[in-house]
Amino acid sequence: MSLDNVIAVAVAGAAEAADPQHRFVLVVFGLIVSIPLIVWGSTLVLKLLDRFPVVVLLGAGLLGWIGGGLIINDPFIDRWPALNTDFVIYLVHALGAAFVVCVGWLLKRRALNAARRATS
Repeated sequence: MSLDNVIAVAVAGAAEAADPQHRFVLVVFGLIVSIPLIVWGSTLVLKLLDRFPVVVLLGAGLLGWIGGGLIINDPFIDRWPALNTDFVIYLVHALGAAFVVCVGWLLKRRALNAARRATS
């Protein structure tokens, strides 16, 4: 769940638990507080990505790892007991991470080559 969704749920939960005549005020207050927090948080993340580009690589690897886990834990895959070993599960996680990182690298390389061709 992203930060803005967490804040929205917290604001809505606080407003729902409040007295009905104060709900609108609490929602408005929550928006006034949360919007600058989201803008500040996204600015901080962008600065971190500019300063430490490896964060993009780690994030891509994490998404691939999670994707591999979703594939291996799918109920359709449970039909084959040979695929439910710890080694295979770990391998599919790692292959998912490697796949996403490699595709990202290839796309970046393709874009750099296209930019070089366009300037020459």
